[in-house]
Amino acid sequence: MQPKEITHPAAIKTLNDDLLPAMKEVGDKFGAGELILPFVLKSAECMKAAVAELEKYLLKEKGSTKGKLVLGTVYGDVHDIGKNLVKTIFENNGYTVYDLGKQVPMQKFLEKIEEVKADAIGLSALLVSTSKQMQFFVEHARKNNMQIPVLCGGAAINSNYINRVAKDGGIYTPGVFYCKTMFDGLKTMDSLVSQEKTQFVEQWQKRIEKWTETIVEKPEENIMARSDIKPVTPPVPPHLNKVIRFEPKDIDLNEVWKFLDKKSLFVLSWGLRGKSAKESEAEHEALFEEWKKKILTEKLFEPRAVYGYFKCHGKDGNLTVDHPNGEKLVFEFPRSSRSKHLCLADYFGQDDVVAFQAVTVGTKVSDIIEQWNKEDKYTDAYYLHGLAVETAEAMAAWINQKIKDELKIDGKRGLRYSWGYPSCPDVSQHYIVWKLLEPEKSGMTLTESGQIIPEQSTAAIVVHHPEAEYFAL
Repeated sequence: MQPKEITHPAAIKTLNDDLLPAMKEVGDKFGAGELILPFVLKSAECMKAAVAELEKYLLKEKGSTKGKLVLGTVYGDVHDIGKNLVKTIFENNGYTVYDLGKQVPMQKFLEKIEEVKADAIGLSALLVSTSKQMQFFVEHARKNNMQIPVLCGGAAINSNYINRVAKDGGIYTPGVFYCKTMFDGLKTMDSLVSQEKTQFVEQWQKRIEKWTETIVEKPEENIMARSDIKPVTPPVPPHLNKVIRFEPKDIDLNEVWKFLDKKSLFVLSWGLRGKSAKESEAEHEALFEEWKKKILTEKLFEPRAVYGYFKCHGKDGNLTVDHPNGEKLVFEFPRSSRSKHLCLADYFGQDDVVAFQAVTVGTKVSDIIEQWNKEDKYTDAYYLHGLAVETAEAMAAWINQKIKDELKIDGKRGLRYSWGYPSCPDVSQHYIVWKLLEPEKSGMTLTESGQIIPEQSTAAIVVHHPEAEYFAL
């Protein structure tokens, strides 16, 4: 006769009295700025390993879970680092997460919600343009009387936007919740699966009923005003209508890394903030050196770059670029409503020259990050992702310097502007750049909305005008 399987009381006690409270403390300290994100991920790795060991002594009923979350990055968006962090923290706290990945169409979300009878859906978006997918989902859910709470997160959104989505067209009663961090999302989910769910949602509804958005009107004449920028004699490029490509064998990453912004790497991409971060600067440098060696030894990056010079003509907010095949390609740039009323097209004259560039660290690194996350190597995946992002920026700066050298311009001249940023927010214009440079031959493709794949890639227009500056609209 087989011995009866039983749950060991010590295993339950360890899980409930030690591990879960410890992860809660980690979350609280992270929220208070006392703990940096890599330490949170290291804690998550330890938690996962400990739970795996305890499961040997826990009789787990089939299908038992604290709750079910369907999760994904919205359609058109290729960014998933934040979404991956949410998955890690939720799973470590007893939830079942159905991660649909990135660029997820609405229909796929709807099918999975129905299939697994989810308790909530988590939507992530990094860009303003793709965050509209959150609005589309809520509108569909409202119209079809769905009863699923919606958790929203990502750099592109804020509480104002989510409150507006929740309220426009009538309050979406199951709830649309803005989750600034993964731990905010966890607290919200805990409330949604608790006995206090009804009270929690009712309190949210009352807040939304009282909420009103403050809208700052911009004077119409500001938009119509023109800057007083005058075109200058363009520099002479070494070649026109010729696309220059760099393959991995042509790129020395040690040279590229000289252009890397370490502050951006350590603080923004690696999350090394606060007093403790300042005290361990030497450790950060050592970590950077360690990762550089690993990337070179294991060939984790496959860097590629492309750039070229073209004739162009600036007029009335439009920049017309002459394609070698005779086609006229038009970039429409918005004008700032602020005091100088700047517009990128103003920096170019009727007979001028413009440079475009695109760089990537390659597709291999995305596959490795995904694999490491599956293997619960959250910290390594996070560090590699951050360094890949910053290396792409360093490559952009490296190519930008080559362009400046070839045009014989120095100082502030030769600023590069990437789409998706304030001066040129429309990423769909990447399609025009792709006609000129054909970056797909260097492994870079575009989503339907114009985002670049792989994620760790960037494209830019280079402006030679000496008075060029970065500006917001």
